Amino acid sequence: MGYTMNKCKRCGVIINDETSRCLFCGMVLSGDGSGTEDIYPDIRKKTRLLKRLINIVSYFAVVTEIFLIVLNYYNYNGIKWSVITGGTIFYMILTLQYTVNKRNGHIKKIFVQMLGAMLLVVVIDFALGFSGWSFNIGIPLIILLLDVTIIICMVINYENWQSYILMQIFTLIMSIIHMVFYLAGKVIGPLIPWVTFGVSAVIFTSCLVIGGKKAKNELKRRFYI
Repeated sequence: MGYTMNKCKRCGVIINDETSRCLFCGMVLSGDGSGTEDIYPDIRKKTRLLKRLINIVSYFAVVTEIFLIVLNYYNYNGIKWSVITGGTIFYMILTLQYTVNKRNGHIKKIFVQMLGAMLLVVVIDFALGFSGWSFNIGIPLIILLLDVTIIICMVINYENWQSYILMQIFTLIMSIIHMVFYLAGKVIGPLIPWVTFGVSAVIFTSCLVIGGKKAKNELKRRFYI
């Protein structure tokens, strides 16, 4: 028995069912009078194929890194460059395995990407003999990049801007830690620490003042206060 084929104009999904609304977005469906045997599009095959490709790429990346470690060990010239390649490969696998996964929201993806980037610059700095550039420049630039990303996300998703408060708290904490390193003499130059802390603090406090009740409710929901 066949049904009239309906198509969602928003999703572009063809549904062969008697329902009047799209099950994905809720939009009213438009029928074209034709029939088909498939009730819903099978997206599981594409998802499984993508996961398999990611696993294959991750496997060969790990094998490549093992080869590079052995090569670096027998041709060591004072630089542990295999640590750099290892950190880069780890970051690539993290990106593929976590951020490509559609089940993870974009906020978590941004958070993991930035955290992984901070770890990567520190690893590279240590592999090159640790001159301190990762703490002096690398990490604060990533924090500022995260601040800019938060602002862009809040503008685009202005109706739910309060969902980015947790990321703001993270950037503020990281900027405070960086400021503590500066006050302890571990970071050179006052400009970058103060700019990083100032930008993060202004974004967070501005959202609290301007957001009012909406911001307070989000904090209560997150921290049960």
